[in-house]
Parts: sequence; structure tokens; C-alpha cells
Amino acid sequence: MLFVFFVLAGLGVSATFITLAFIEIRALDIEGAQSMSRLRDLEATPWPTPAPTSTPQPTPTPAPRATPIPMPTPQPTATPITMPTPQPTATPITMPTPQPTATPTRIRIPPTSTPQPTWNDVYTKVRRSVVLVVTPDNFSSGTGWVYEDGWLLTAAHVVDTHNRMTVRYEDALGNEKTVTADVVGSDQLRDLVVLRLPDTDLQSIRGRADVYTASTGLPVMSVGYSSNPPIGWPNIRVGVLTTLYVRTDPDELVIVETDAAFDPGDSGGPIFDINGNVVGIAQASQFTTRFGGSRVQGRQMGVEIEEVQEVWAKMKQGNHLNANMEYWFWQ
Repeated sequence: MLFVFFVLAGLGVSATFITLAFIEIRALDIEGAQSMSRLRDLEATPWPTPAPTSTPQPTPTPAPRATPIPMPTPQPTATPITMPTPQPTATPITMPTPQPTATPTRIRIPPTSTPQPTWNDVYTKVRRSVVLVVTPDNFSSGTGWVYEDGWLLTAAHVVDTHNRMTVRYEDALGNEKTVTADVVGSDQLRDLVVLRLPDTDLQSIRGRADVYTASTGLPVMSVGYSSNPPIGWPNIRVGVLTTLYVRTDPDELVIVETDAAFDPGDSGGPIFDINGNVVGIAQASQFTTRFGGSRVQGRQMGVEIEEVQEVWAKMKQGNHLNANMEYWFWQ
């Protein structure tokens, strides 16, 4: 039986036909003689031409597997950082272009000096604050000046025992004015009187300046009504401060002395320095008589402005100080 198998295989019988042959052979074995007869019949039967074996298809070359990419080890998540709020950018400052340094000049320019005031400047400034003071009976006259707005200062010996005085002055329009001022307070020793003015356009003289022994030689100007003019144009006298001294009997008083002439009618008038400050009050003149009998001009004196400031408030309140005493220049 094996022989038959190989023969069949060598003849190139198809697999299906071989299978059928095996089945037949087995049947012949079982059936015995009958099977042999059948086998002989089968062998006598011509075999079909075997069909050509199909050319085997080439097995496709397997595609190469992709090399696995190693995954990175996961890193821990960083804690988020809070970013600061952005600040506005400052506007850049444009720097000025440096200028070339000027070549120094050898020409020296003198510093600009402040022009010094003149006596005419002082007179123009204070003229309308200086007034003519006359007794109601026109017996005597002197000079007064506005110490404060509405308040007048003059010499006590000009007022004497009167309670009112006539005041003449020039107003801002150049018209002559006459008013009556009331006597309020006084200081007999210092030869001072305070009068209250009615409503006028007179302005006060506010400049004051203390003087000292070292002020000797200071240019000064006295302003007064020695010529008794018909309208408010006082006269002036120019000189220097010749000395300053203190009277100790009966009280300490600072006295100024000048060679700027005082004439009758100048009493009570202010004495100015070149800056328009009052330094004293004109009050008295002392004369010297020569052997021939002629009188020569001597010393012009008055109290220093600080003496006025010491007693002004009390006089303004209506006090009559040192009423039982004589004037200082009669001591």
C-alpha cells in the first residue's frame, strides 16, 4: 500500500485524487477480493493529466519595526512664581546739550551799584507828612509830623497850655487845608505833645532809625516851617550829626546834636537821615555871644527818636507825663 502511495505521489497526482485513492484501497482491503478487482480496474483507468502547480507567491518582507522612543522621566511640577505688577516706564528726561565754556574775558565789568537816594528824594517822600502847627490865637507856631495815621507829634513848648491847635497842610491835589487837632497827651520833660487829627489824607512817616555815639558825622536833614509859608511847603536844613550824649539830671535822656540850623518855627519838626528815617525831633538852639555883642549860631539839639518810642503809647492814651517838670533844655 505504501508503494502505491509513492507511485501516485511520483506521478504528481493531485492531493484530492490521492485521498480518493487511499479511500479506495482501504475499501479493497476490507472487501477482500472484490477490492482487488476494483483496484485493478482503477489502475487500468487512465489518470488525468495533473494540473500545473501554481507558482507560490513570494512571502512579503516584513516591515521593520519602529525603534521605540524612550519616554523622558517626568519631572516634578515647579511651584508657580508670582510675577510683580509691571510698573510704567518713566518718561526719559532730555538732557540739555552742554554748551561750550566761554573763554574768560580780561575786561572787568564793575558791579551794578544801587543808586543812592538824595535829599531831594527824601524831601519829596516826606513833605506832605510834615505840617504847620499854630496856636488858636496865632500867637506862636511850630512844626508837626504824622507819627501814625491820624496822630500828630510836635513840641510841647509850641502848644504850651492849649487844648487844641490849628493844623495847616497841603492835600494830595495841592490845595491848602486847615483843620483843628485835639491835644491828647504830653511829656513835659521830653518836650513832646500828641494831637489827634480829624479825617485827612495825610500819610504817616514810618521810617525810624536809632543813632549812637559812633553815628557822629551822619548826614542829616531837618524839615520845618521856620519861614511860615502861606501853603504847605516846609523848609529844609542839611548838616551832619555832630554828637550824641545822655543827660542824667533829672532823668536819662538821649540827646542828638547837629549843625543843621534850626530857626523859630522849626521846633517839633523831624530830623531825617539820607534814607528817609527819622532820627530825632528838633527842639532847641543854643547860641554863643562874642565879646563884641554879636550872636553866632551855636548848637541845634533835640531828643533822639528812641525817647519818643518809649513814651508814645502812654501819651496816646491821654497821659501827661512829667507835668510838674521843666523842659530838658531849661535844666
